[in-house]
Amino acid sequence: MTRCSANWRGRPGNFDALHCGRLFPSTSAHGIPDLLPQDWALPDDFRLRPYRSRLDRLDPRRDVCHFYLDDYRFEPVWSRPEAGLRHVCGYSAACTPDFSLYPDWPPAAQVWNTYRSRWVGRWWQAHGVHVIPTVNWSDRASWAFCFDGIPAGQLLTISTADCRRSHVERRFLEGVGAMLHRCRPCALIVYGRLRRNARRLVESAGCRLIEVRPDWERLRTVS
Repeated sequence: MTRCSANWRGRPGNFDALHCGRLFPSTSAHGIPDLLPQDWALPDDFRLRPYRSRLDRLDPRRDVCHFYLDDYRFEPVWSRPEAGLRHVCGYSAACTPDFSLYPDWPPAAQVWNTYRSRWVGRWWQAHGVHVIPTVNWSDRASWAFCFDGIPAGQLLTISTADCRRSHVERRFLEGVGAMLHRCRPCALIVYGRLRRNARRLVESAGCRLIEVRPDWERLRTVS
C-alpha cells in the first residue's frame, strides 16, 4: 500500500456526482426514471410555496413545494440530494424540480435536465414524499423525451410561458396539447394564468384546471 492509497479506503463525498450508483427503473430510451403513480388527495386549500421557504412558517398539511425559480436556487436538490430531501419533507408534497429547457440548448443538455428532474422526484418518492411531476418542454424536438417517466392520469403542474411573442405562444400552446395527449393528466396545476386557447385545450381534455397566482405577481402588488 502506498502512502496515498490509504486515502481511498472510503469513497469521497462526490465520488458519484452523477448518481449512477442509484438508478431507477425506466421505460425511456434515454434512461429517464419512471415516476411511480400516486393516489393521494391534494388539499382543497393547498398553497404553493417556493423551495427553501422557512420551514417554521410552513403548514405541513397543505403547503406544496414548487421550483418555479432560477435554476441556481435549487441546484442542491441534485448535487446534494440528502439535503434537498430533508427540506422537502417539511411540506405536504413537492413538485419535481423545474430544470430549464430552451430551444437553443443542445439536445443532450435538455435530456440531462429532464433526467435530473425525474431522478430527484423518484428519489423523493423512494423516501415517502408525495410528488407532483413538473412538466417542461422547449420545442417539438423535445417532445421525444420531455414527457418520459411521467405516469398517465396523474396530477401534474406546469408554468405559463411569456406569450407576448407569437412564436413563443404558438410553441407553448403546441406543447400543452402534446402534454395533454401524452400524459392525460387528471388535474393540472398552472403556475400563472393560461390564455384562452390553452385554457380551452385543457378543459376540452376533461382535465381539472387549477391556476395559482405567481409569487412575483403577489409581491409586485404588495410593493
